[in-house]
Amino acid sequence: MKNRGCCVVDEEQSATAYVKSFNPTWSPAAVKSALMTTAYSMRVETNTDAEFSYGSGHINPIEAKAPSLVYDMGELDYVKFLCGQNYSTANL
Repeated sequence: MKNRGCCVVDEEQSATAYVKSFNPTWSPAAVKSALMTTAYSMRVETNTDAEFSYGSGHINPIEAKAPSLVYDMGELDYVKFLCGQNYSTANL
């Protein structure tokens, strides 16, 4: 992972803990999904590299604690994804 500075990582960890405290049964994938689907876009004027340089945007933990859409993934979903990408036990 690219070093993005201590403050950004701390903010993400705090937001994750905040969302998880409202949804203790959610998986890590569900918490990540909630944070990503409720993020709001960053301004192009201040981020000239366009939307591909900053991922989902600014996270919004308050909205993420009760999102309208959450994608969840389990272990089998990850295995199916990797198999679909032609990975096997030999090259993992």
